[in-house]
Amino acid sequence: MRPLLLDFDGTLVDTRLDMAEGVNRLLASLDLPPLPVDQVMSYVGRGARSLIRRSLDAVDPQGRKGRGDNVLRSFLDHYKEVLLDNSAPYPGVLQGLELLQEQGVPMAVVSNKPEEPLRTIMTGLELHRFLPVVVGGDSAGVPKPDPAPLVHAATQLRVPLSTCIMVGDSDVDIQAACNAGIEGVWCCWGGVHPDRPDGPHKVASTFDEIVQLALAC
Repeated sequence: MRPLLLDFDGTLVDTRLDMAEGVNRLLASLDLPPLPVDQVMSYVGRGARSLIRRSLDAVDPQGRKGRGDNVLRSFLDHYKEVLLDNSAPYPGVLQGLELLQEQGVPMAVVSNKPEEPLRTIMTGLELHRFLPVVVGGDSAGVPKPDPAPLVHAATQLRVPLSTCIMVGDSDVDIQAACNAGIEGVWCCWGGVHPDRPDGPHKVASTFDEIVQLALAC
């Protein structure tokens, strides 16, 4: 068995509509026009601060509305109101996590989403039953692709980092795996980041393939 470090948005859960709604509620509060869902999701992967900066840059390139911590807090407040409206696990995820848990595979979530909304969604969707170790973008001091969140997760799982597999849907996840010196698997079912990333990695088209990969070793 191989321990799994699992990204969240676009990997375990489809959060596209709720994240876009949170961003667009922020933009509306600033008297700025909304962004299409796909455009918002193209900015996802490097944490909430990057998401908001890029979204604001798209509709407020002159920076009239600012980019400070107060704007980030405002986004998180808006997102908190909608983060469970439409978000749902991808097909096969719940069944796969249950099987992995039954087989004793160590698993952790390693996401660049802030830990508070991450845990709220996981609890609301009952994913916390399978994934007690949760590393958010603000949990380890620095986000992916820095290897620190992966190191932190492996430490919490009490497994050697070298035995872990990092699973994610973006180049950030594959870069983090490379930086940590571990195997990376790009999952292509989420549709958030459709372009295959650079760097050495395997490709999985269903969550069942992740299950088989973890159990085969």
